[in-house]
Amino acid sequence: MSAMNEGYDPQVVIENSESGVRMALILILMAAAGIGGYMQYVGAMRRGKRDRIYSIPLVTNLWNFAHDVTFVASYDSWFDDENELWILKLFWFGLIVFSIMELVVISHIIRFAREDLWGEGCTVPRAIATYAALQAFVFGIFWWFQGITEDPLEYYGLTTTVIMASAFNISMMRSRGSQRGMSEFILWGYVTLSCAFWPWMMVSDPGHFCHPIYFLMAGGNIAVGLYSIKVFRSLPAYEPPGAVAAVPPSTALKAG
Repeated sequence: MSAMNEGYDPQVVIENSESGVRMALILILMAAAGIGGYMQYVGAMRRGKRDRIYSIPLVTNLWNFAHDVTFVASYDSWFDDENELWILKLFWFGLIVFSIMELVVISHIIRFAREDLWGEGCTVPRAIATYAALQAFVFGIFWWFQGITEDPLEYYGLTTTVIMASAFNISMMRSRGSQRGMSEFILWGYVTLSCAFWPWMMVSDPGHFCHPIYFLMAGGNIAVGLYSIKVFRSLPAYEPPGAVAAVPPSTALKAG
């Protein structure tokens, strides 16, 4: 239990991230986790536009945006002369891209789902104001979280985004009653992220992140991701209004 109470050791993380084989393994796992994250949001932007709905759960996008914008805004913390961890510099550039993609999801929420979320007749200005208020509230929660944790390298903050990533997908899909706004590509992105992220943390500081609680969280996170795919497959397919159904070749030949 002491390992949990003491938190991770930033110097151990830095040394492990710069030592030969371990550094190569961390880089591979980090790249795989990044690919999973991009699968989520690239897939969400495409499917959200096609189905005219948002594809990342509201709470998840609020939290991710709070984390990513805060990280990007903390430029001086990651690029000062005392910060030796190259991973954080890569994060900074990557999270600029993620923040932009999260803005796209926000635009889908405002354009396509404002009445579903905030009542019939909700105008665009009112939806923007409501979302801004929610986002400010979540920023407050995130800054409070930062204040009560010893997290100089932002590893706990990043962990919360991975836990939040797949937490609300199942309820969102079931509430819609169809595959609208979701795809297996997106869901496999969540699984890829989880399967790479937790080993990466464990390799970074085995003395802390190999505590049993992290294995429990990792197993639960991956299990939820896999179960989300099962739920998705059980739901009826969704075709956007006006979509042209594919015509079987045999039918096309007869018509000709």
